[in-house]
Amino acid sequence: MTKLDDKISRKWKELECHPPGDTGRAMALYNLADSLDDRFLEMDDIADLEEAIALHQSALDLRPAGHSDRSDSLYNLALCFSHRYDKQGTVADLEEAITLGRAALELRSPGHSDRAFTLLNLGCYLRNRFLEFGANGDLDEAI
Repeated sequence: MTKLDDKISRKWKELECHPPGDTGRAMALYNLADSLDDRFLEMDDIADLEEAIALHQSALDLRPAGHSDRSDSLYNLALCFSHRYDKQGTVADLEEAITLGRAALELRSPGHSDRAFTLLNLGCYLRNRFLEFGANGDLDEAI
């Protein structure tokens, strides 16, 4: 078992300690999803990415508008959709990454510590869509 496998095992156990309705469940879902996405990037097992997307979506559902961590969930869910687009080439995944990335950016005003990363990734998603369809508006927005 690798260190990452061990970490994921611990994150699953942590999630079990936060049943539905528990205030810590969203963070437990988010942390597990991040670890599964990390393992996908390392091992290239699409099942890890699929699980990460489902868990990030569940965490986002528990972080409604106005929640202090909503932008983090939007950002990381967008990143997972972009990873799946990179792996499988499904344009719907790229579109979802752009939608989520824009939503995350709206919540990360100038001065937010993660705004630059959000802009960078959204620019990459838009560049990919430009390469896919050739729409100059995407390239202009990405720049």
